[in-house]
Amino acid sequence: MASTPQNSTALAESQSPEEQAPQAQPTPELRGFKVRSVSMKHGWYWLIEGFALWVRSPAFLSYLTFGCILSVFAALLVPYIGELLGFILMPGLILGVFNGCRAIDRKRRLSPGLLFSGFRRRAYDLLLAGFLNFVVTKLVLLSTILIDGGAMWRLSEYVQEPDTMTFISPQFMTSIAYTTVACILWGMAYLFVPQLIGWWRLSAFRALGSSIRGCLRNTLPFIAYLFCFGFFICVLAGLVINLFSLTMEGLGPIVCVGFVLIMAPSVFASFYVAARDIYGLPRRRKRRRHATPEEAPQEAPPEATPEKKARAPRTPRTPRTPAAETPAEEKRVRRQTVKKSNPS
Repeated sequence: MASTPQNSTALAESQSPEEQAPQAQPTPELRGFKVRSVSMKHGWYWLIEGFALWVRSPAFLSYLTFGCILSVFAALLVPYIGELLGFILMPGLILGVFNGCRAIDRKRRLSPGLLFSGFRRRAYDLLLAGFLNFVVTKLVLLSTILIDGGAMWRLSEYVQEPDTMTFISPQFMTSIAYTTVACILWGMAYLFVPQLIGWWRLSAFRALGSSIRGCLRNTLPFIAYLFCFGFFICVLAGLVINLFSLTMEGLGPIVCVGFVLIMAPSVFASFYVAARDIYGLPRRRKRRRHATPEEAPQEAPPEATPEKKARAPRTPRTPRTPAAETPAEEKRVRRQTVKKSNPS
């Protein structure tokens, strides 16, 4: 039954302004964005896949990882503002490492400039995320004053080194445990912020909320990741390093340095794999050649097909006269031919 204009008007008046408003279409950057939940076994898979990415390009991934670390340390050396500068630059440098992991994963061209590629887009949100990380870290350290009277704060700010009695006091031990747990929780909440800002074009606060939601939905995989990293890697690696130290003097530190050179890039790559499994990767968009449809060139009408050449009319065939077998038959055929040529 077709609706009349009066019914349509009454229906529109009965709807709320929110229902009448057109639904917002997702931006091209957010198409395909979804926070996924993965199984617990992915925690071990992230470590294995991260190591596999390092094996595919060990030199380049090591360059990105240690270039990021050394850049942050260089920023910390700046007087007065070094600590703030290091925190602010960290998200963009981390995003550069993940862009390199993505290039290795997609088998694209690798270039040294990928280390600083994170600042090409959404630089403001990346700097804001770094400043937010700085503020939260300082608030966590300041809150330890209520536990140990400021010993942890003075130690973090290099103001005064606590004495031996302060180190073994229960208040200082509680402060260390509180700081460790708070930093781990904040680190997990902040883990995917650079990727979400750089890849999905989210704002700093929206990326933080999506990162927290992704970590909460995948608590079991992260527990498996921490367990595998802590037991199978740190404990076993410590045993191997001690074994080499006991077997040959001076070999332990060399094995330890080699272990760090392998594990640091692999851990960065494992975080990339985790972000890829939880949030996916944005699809590559085609370049828009024209901003508006009016600027696009109009399609040319199809060319008219040339008309077929007119064929010359065919001349009618003269009927074949059958061959005469007898003289009488030959006379009859001649009479028929004369009658056809002279019908009158």
